[in-house]
Amino acid sequence: MGPRVLTSLAYLVAWLALAIVGGWWLTIGVILLSWIGVGEFRHVLGRRRVRLSVEVAYPAALAYSLAAALYANDLEAWFLAVLGILWLSLLATFALHLRAGHLNASEGITSTMFVTVICGLLPSLIVLIRHLEPQLTAELLWWQASFGFRLLAYVLGVTMLADVGGFAFGKRFGRHKFAETVSPNKTWEGLGGVLGAAVLASLALGALFSIGPLPGPDGPAWWVVAGHRVALGLLLGIAGQLGDFGTSAFKRESQVKDFGSLLPGHGGVLDRLDALLVSLPLVLLYARAAL
Repeated sequence: MGPRVLTSLAYLVAWLALAIVGGWWLTIGVILLSWIGVGEFRHVLGRRRVRLSVEVAYPAALAYSLAAALYANDLEAWFLAVLGILWLSLLATFALHLRAGHLNASEGITSTMFVTVICGLLPSLIVLIRHLEPQLTAELLWWQASFGFRLLAYVLGVTMLADVGGFAFGKRFGRHKFAETVSPNKTWEGLGGVLGAAVLASLALGALFSIGPLPGPDGPAWWVVAGHRVALGLLLGIAGQLGDFGTSAFKRESQVKDFGSLLPGHGGVLDRLDALLVSLPLVLLYARAAL
């Protein structure tokens, strides 16, 4: 078993443990994750001589996670808090670059706002999802699991298994490359492996964690439930690949292979989490609209 698979399994176990504990332990874990991501972006942007306003990025990442923890079950209040953090971050970034008189201020401002979203807002959705609807419990093995935990465990599992499936399938059968200028190792066969693994994982984990409409005398037919899980699995697979390509393009432009070296077989934290981060909004939207 290679370092990539071992790292993926260790990552999944660690996040499931934090998801089970929940509360402020999970929030602290997400804040640390966000701050590591800001540091990785700062390093990569520094190679391009673009100044990241860490005076804004670090506090914004903290504020997003705290807002998610405090307002998980009041989405209107959470949305207003997010809007306020975005606004204050933008004003603070403008002020810092204006005061410093940077010649490449536009790059610094846009990069800082981009990083606050990627490393602050998106990771905070882990906290938000975990604390959704705590009263909606379902029996899971030996305990009554909340809806938020089940949804978070589902998306963690699907994105991880899709990544492992795509890597293994592409390595074994990959012949036809695409988007070589962005990611030379990507193949159509590997993409098929990602989507296939995502759908299978969604079917299995959707049943295990009771994600999607539940069949029954007053509920939809089994094939409607399966259709929900197949569709969500496909969307998660596609979103994850777009996130992967986005970070690959950024690294290629910055002439670096990885964001860091913290995780063996993957690189940095952002190299491991790119697919998950862009999948979290999709799962949240699905949970609010379809369930």
